[in-house]
Amino acid sequence: MAGSVVIDEVHVAFRVPKDLPEGRVEEVSRTLAGDEFLRRLRRAVRGVVRDFGELSGVRASASR
Repeated sequence: MAGSVVIDEVHVAFRVPKDLPEGRVEEVSRTLAGDEFLRRLRRAVRGVVRDFGELSGVRASASR
């Protein structure tokens, strides 16, 4: 039996302008795919969850 169940998911979408030069689109894509970005996103999610006392004991994760 699982120790927890998913009760909600929040999806984040990153959009770039249609006319953004291809080089910039690639740069943005590399940044989003990078380990540092995901590490900092996870840290931010944990911080927000901590700010809400009613979420005490709730586990949150961020993944691609």
